This record gives sequence, structure tokens and C-alpha cells, in this order.
Amino acid sequence: MTEFGVDGGAPALEPDLSRPLPRALRALAFRDFRRFWWGALGSSIGNNMQLAALGWVVAISTRSAAKVTLIAFVTVFPLLVLGPLGGALADRFPRRKLLLVTQTALMAQAFALWMVWQLDLASYWTLFGISLAGGVVIALNTPAWQSLVPQLVPREYLQNAITLNSTQFNLSRALGPMFAGLLIASVGAGIAFLLNAVSFLIVLGALASLSSAGADRAGDPEARSSVLRGFTESVRYLRAQPGLMVAIGTHAAFALLAAPVVQLIPVLSVEVLDVGPEAFGMLLGSFGIGAIAIALVLGTVDERVAPSRLLGAGLALTSVVVLGLGLAPNLAVAIVFMIGFGAAYVTVVAIDHNAIQSLSDDHIRGRVTSLWLMTFGVFFPLGTILQGVIADAVGVRAVLIACGVLVACALTYCTARRLLPLIDPR
Repeated sequence: MTEFGVDGGAPALEPDLSRPLPRALRALAFRDFRRFWWGALGSSIGNNMQLAALGWVVAISTRSAAKVTLIAFVTVFPLLVLGPLGGALADRFPRRKLLLVTQTALMAQAFALWMVWQLDLASYWTLFGISLAGGVVIALNTPAWQSLVPQLVPREYLQNAITLNSTQFNLSRALGPMFAGLLIASVGAGIAFLLNAVSFLIVLGALASLSSAGADRAGDPEARSSVLRGFTESVRYLRAQPGLMVAIGTHAAFALLAAPVVQLIPVLSVEVLDVGPEAFGMLLGSFGIGAIAIALVLGTVDERVAPSRLLGAGLALTSVVVLGLGLAPNLAVAIVFMIGFGAAYVTVVAIDHNAIQSLSDDHIRGRVTSLWLMTFGVFFPLGTILQGVIADAVGVRAVLIACGVLVACALTYCTARRLLPLIDPR
């Protein structure tokens, strides 16, 4: 044990105490995590600008909810196919070096999107192909990205670090779409694609500057077996951990029923609320406002409120706000519920993610994380496609109302079976 109560596999890091931080921001006292966080924020803003611009141009050009959601589908589906490989790579190689490779590949993909747009070659199927290529790289990148965070802070700071990592992602979901909406209205979608490509330089610089030994710790020798054997081992490990099973199960339900709602916002904006790109950016960006607000709350109450209670509250709020989005009569009301959806989204994902990271041993964390991501890779694309196709048939409002009701049913089941307390620390 170190002075921070970290086990032998965790990095022994000294916080910067020269400038005391609020409790909700305490993980930023660690230099490497702070650099990683700022670099990720810059890149995530660019990525969300690109996603918002892409969703908008597809919604305007096709007027099809199915085609809008299909683009989102192909960016996530590779997690299902390549998840075991991504998890094996994350456990086999130093995670920082792996991320330098994958982030460079994502920068190349972003530049390719900008180039085809500038050359007027951006047909729907060209955008589909480039999005699929990005999804492949993301599948290899994400397990290492998620597994790097525990190597940058002591274990007692892990939940706060994970919450802050979710905060930067969701802060970017507020700022990125807002910037994209303004840029689309004034300059065009191309600049959003270009700025995303350039933003990767920020995260690459941050990764290159990390100094902790944990960031470059060699992979576990046991993970150097075949990908199939490593995947089988992680499944056996998961089945022996009820808390991990609950975290993955609730994440699956959320990915199927709630997470795809974000992909329907362009359709809701264009076909139901009948608003322009600025208002669309504001509506999508309001998701991030709620996410940021709840992240600060989570950072204050973690270690004081049981994770199971927070997860239950997040699922309950999800049901209410998704139902509210389906019933919203105008943009102002939709923004209110979208703020609530951002808060619910971060609560559920951050608590599930913390359970995955804190209940997994370091030698297998990358592979367990890949199983968690594979769950998302199965249920989010499935939910996205189903919701898009059904929305084309019966309308987006009906889909949102049904999803809100189904989330409530899932929470009722978990409560009746007393499953949520299994994620609490023992």
C-alpha cells in the first residue's frame, strides 16, 4: 500500500497541492491526469462539432431518420466485432503508446472527411464509408482510452477521475454542437470537419507529455495469449463478479433504449420542432449543460452516496426526461428536458463505468472494459437502427414516449430483484 491506499498495481503519484481544488475537481491535482483531461476536452469538442454537422447535413439532404441513425450505427457497431481485439491490445501493450497510434489514425479519418466535403464528393455513401472507418479505429482506441485513466490517479481518486472524464466528454457535447450550429449557419459544415481534424493535435500533445510510469507500463504477460483465449478468460472473470454483471446489464438496457435518443435529435429538430441549425445546435448542446451540472454534483457526493442509489436515480431521471422529450410542444420545453437527459446520461454511464473500473483487476481491466464496450456495440446500434426505422413509420414522438416507458420498466425489474446494490463496494 502507498500513502494513498493504492494497491501494488496502481501508480504512486503525488498530487499538486500548490492550488487547492474543490472536492468535485480533486483528481485534477494530478499532473498527468490534468494534461490528459485538457487534451481530451479539446479533441472531444472537435469530435462533437463533426458529429453534429454530420447529423445535420444528412438530415437535411435525406430527410430520413433511418439514414441519420445508420451513420451513428456504423460508428459504434465495430465495437462488437473488434471489441475483443481492442481489449487484448489494451492489456498487451502500453496504453499511452497505443493511443498515440489510434488517435493519429482518427485525425487522418477526420481530414479525409473534410477533404471529400471540400471536393464536393460527400455523397451519403461516401460519408457512410468514412464513418465506418472511424468506427473501426474507435473500437481499437476506446478500451485503451478507458483503461488508461486508472493508471493516472491513485485508486481512491478513481471515481472522481472517471466522473471528470465523463464531464469533459459531456462539456464537449454542449460546446461542440453549439459551435457547429453557428458555423453551419455562417460558414458551412466543412469548417466543423476541419476543426475536428486539427483538434487531434491537442490530445496527441497531451498523450506525448504524460510522464507517469503507469502510462507506459508494459502489458500483462498473461494477456499475450490469443485474442480468443483472452476473450474467454475475461468472460469467465465477468461471470464470477455479480457487480460487473449488473453494471454491464444496466448499461445494455440504457444503450438500447436511451442512448440512441441523441441520434434522433436532428430528426426531432427538422421534422417536428421545425428549427434551423442554430436552434438545433442549442438543443443538442443543452444535453452537455445538464451533463456538466450533474458531473459537479457527482464529484461532490461520490464516496458519500452509494453508487446503487445514484444509478437508480439516473435511470429514473432517464425515463422521465425521454418521455418529456417525446411530449415537448416546442423548442424551449425540449431544451429543458434535454438538459435533464444530459444529467441522466452522465449519471448512468459514469456510475456503470466506475463499477467496471473499480471492480476489475488491472491485469484484465482492458478486456473487461472491452466487454462493457461490446455491450454498447451491440445494443446501441440495435437501438439506433430500430428507433430510426420505427420513427420513419410512426413518428419520432411515439418512439421517444415508448423508450421512456421501457426504461421505467427496466428500473422496476432491477429494483424488484435488488440487483443495483451489487455494484456497491464491499
